Amino acid sequence: MTNPTFDFNSFLDAGKKAFAPVVKFNELSVQSFERIARQQYAFAGEMLEFSLKQLQLTSTVRDINDLTARQIELSTQFAERATQRSQDLIKLSSEHQAQLSKWFDQTVTESAQTVSESAKGAKKAA
Repeated sequence: MTNPTFDFNSFLDAGKKAFAPVVKFNELSVQSFERIARQQYAFAGEMLEFSLKQLQLTSTVRDINDLTARQIELSTQFAERATQRSQDLIKLSSEHQAQLSKWFDQTVTESAQTVSESAKGAKKAA
């Protein structure tokens, strides 16, 4: 009685092929998360800088009209930067969505081809 040896390499290859889409999805998600986290970190730094400038203004300016004018100027600059950051986040989200759509379409096409080839092989074997 002979037992054929189990081919672990084919088992590992099958596992790699089965989880390849999941790995790619995770890579895309982590890349996007990192980009968004860096963007948010930079925005948090800008908020801290804005807060410190506001604090400095209140301690250095003696005239209320001058204080108001400078606060308006600082607030306008901050609002412009915040608007730019939000537009950058929208752009990042659109890029991520495009990457995921491209990946999904590619994965579906490859899976359909594999199923088609397997079906043809099964018909020939039968």
